[in-house]
Amino acid sequence: MDSEQFKFIAGKLMIVVFITALLIGSIIYLNQRWERIRDIRRMADTQSVIKALEFYNVQLGHYPDKLPNDGDGWNKSNTKVEGRFLEPLVKIGLLPALVFDPLNNATYYYRYQRFASGSFGCSRNFAVFQVTDFEANNDNHGQGRCPGLDFSTLAPNGFTWFALD
Repeated sequence: MDSEQFKFIAGKLMIVVFITALLIGSIIYLNQRWERIRDIRRMADTQSVIKALEFYNVQLGHYPDKLPNDGDGWNKSNTKVEGRFLEPLVKIGLLPALVFDPLNNATYYYRYQRFASGSFGCSRNFAVFQVTDFEANNDNHGQGRCPGLDFSTLAPNGFTWFALD
């Protein structure tokens, strides 16, 4: 092989390596952007659900209860049970549509539960809403604690909202 042919092949190989590196870099960049976009939606959904729950409490004097659940008491956005996640809030117009996590799988989902007084040592009825996980590190984990359980530990990179009736 002469030096001209070698330069030609080496040049083409460098172009292929450059294009491959560019494509890989673009995919990584776009994936990170989509993760951030999904986290922004999770934060927006959180604010909408919290406001709707608080308005529900003001209108009816308590937080929603007796919702279809997963058997552990949680009404989850990712389960296929009768009824849908926080459907009462949509039915009375406090949420414009049903909310669900952008990925809505076994790791990333929303959940809600209303607990009776005495649960986990709390003296009053209370409600908990959680975003189970964010894709990026979340600095604001919310709060929710009874003497027997800190609910924010159930979603360490998520968000917990807690309110007493």
